[in-house]
Amino acid sequence: MRRCARRGVFSAALMLALPWLAVASAPAHAADDYPNRPLKMIVPYPAGGTADLMARNFCEFLGRELGQPIVVENKPGAAGQLGTSLTAKAAPDGYTLGESNAGTFEVSPHLYKSLPYNLQNDFEQIAVMGRMGVVYGVSAESSIKSLDDLVREAKKNPGKLSFATPGVGSSNHLSGALLASTAGIDWMHVPFKGVAEFLPAVLGGQVTALVDQYPSMMKQLEGGKIRGIAVSTAERIPSSPNVPTFKESGYPDLVFYSWFGLMVPKGVPAPIVDKLTNASRKIIHNPDYRTKVAALGAEPSDVMRTDMVKLIQTNSQVWKKVIDDNKIVVDK
Repeated sequence: MRRCARRGVFSAALMLALPWLAVASAPAHAADDYPNRPLKMIVPYPAGGTADLMARNFCEFLGRELGQPIVVENKPGAAGQLGTSLTAKAAPDGYTLGESNAGTFEVSPHLYKSLPYNLQNDFEQIAVMGRMGVVYGVSAESSIKSLDDLVREAKKNPGKLSFATPGVGSSNHLSGALLASTAGIDWMHVPFKGVAEFLPAVLGGQVTALVDQYPSMMKQLEGGKIRGIAVSTAERIPSSPNVPTFKESGYPDLVFYSWFGLMVPKGVPAPIVDKLTNASRKIIHNPDYRTKVAALGAEPSDVMRTDMVKLIQTNSQVWKKVIDDNKIVVDK
C-alpha cells in the first residue's frame, strides 16, 4: 500500500508539472520549424528610396537562408512613425520583421515629445543591413562647383540658400543642419516627401542643394544630372570617385553614416531571435550580398544585437547636440 501511495503521489506531481513543462519548452519547439510560412518586413518609408532598396536586397538573401519568401510592405507616414508603430504592435512570433534606421532611433527621440512606441522596450535589434554616406549635391547647371563655393555663397547671402531633404526630422535634415553649425552658415531647410518630389526642385533651381543618402542619388550622380560636392564617408565612394569627402574639403570631423537594420517586436522567442541573428550573420559575410550592397552605393556592416544598441546610444547624443545647437523644433 505504501508503494502504491508513493507512486500515486509521484504520478500526481508529474501530471501537475507537465503543463508547465509544455509551456517552458514551447519557445524552443517554436523555433524548430520556424519559419513554416512566408514572412513580411515592414518598411516605414516609400518604395524606391534607400530604405526600400536596402530592405528588398536583404530580404532576398534572408528568404533564401530561412527557406521562405519575405514580402516587403511599405508603410510610410509621420516621419517613419507609422510603419515603426505597426512593427511594435505586431504579434511577437517572428513572422513580422521591421526595418530600423538612424532617423527613427537616433533622431526622433530628441524631436518629438511623445512617440507611439517605446524605442528601448518595444523592439529587439537584430543586425545592421548596411550603412551609407550622406551626399550633398547641386544641379549640374548650378554655378556652385564645390563645398567651398556653397559655404562662400551661404555666408554672402545668409538665409537665402536652401537644401532639400526627404522630410523634417530625418537624418538628412540633421546632416544639413550639421554643416550649418560646423561651417557657420545659415541656410533654409525645404522638406519634401521623397526623392521624386525634391529632385525636380533642385534640377529646376527652386532649391539650391539636396542632402540625401548616397544610394538614392547614385544614378543621378552617374547620369550627370546632379553634381556631388561632398560626401560624409571616410573615403571617396568607388562608384562616384569625383565626389570629395568632407575631410578633403576641410571638415575632418564631418564623417558620419546613415544605416538601416533588421529588428523584430519585443517578445519574439529567443530561439527565433537567435535563428534570425545567425541567418543575418551569414548574409552579411556572403560575398554576393556584399557585392550587391556595394552596387547600391552602401557598405555592409557587421554590427549586430547589443552592438546596435550601443551604436544607437552613441549616435543619439551626437544628433541631440545638432538639434540643440540649431534649435530645431518639430513637436512643440
